[in-house]
Amino acid sequence: MIPHDFILEFLYPLPIRTKKMFGNVAIYYGNKIILATRQKKENPVDNGIWVGTKTEHHEALKTLIPELRHLETYKIKTWLLLHEDEPNFEERAQQIAQLIKDNSDLIGNIPKPRKKNL
Repeated sequence: MIPHDFILEFLYPLPIRTKKMFGNVAIYYGNKIILATRQKKENPVDNGIWVGTKTEHHEALKTLIPELRHLETYKIKTWLLLHEDEPNFEERAQQIAQLIKDNSDLIGNIPKPRKKNL
C-alpha cells in the first residue's frame, strides 16, 4: 500500500515508478527521486509527502508552498515535508505535482549510485 496514493493520480500521465525506501515509498520520475510518502505510527511528526530537492532550492519552494518544512526526526537535508495534517494538504500536494509535471528544477534529486560489494 502506498500512503497518500492520491499523489499518483496528480502525477498522471507521467511515467513514474515507486520503490520502498527506509519504510517509506519513494517515487521516481526518470533518473530523479522526486517524492516519498510516509504514514507510520512511530515518529508521526514526519508523516506526509516528502519532497526531494536540493538545499539551495528550499527557500524558493517554501515561498511557493509555505507549508513545507524540514523533517524533524530524520535530519536529511535533501527533503522537505508537506505534513499530512496540513489543512491544505491535498491542494498543496497537487501544486507540488504540477511543479513536477512542469519539469521544475526545484524538485528532484539524482540518487548517488550504490557501491557494489566486491
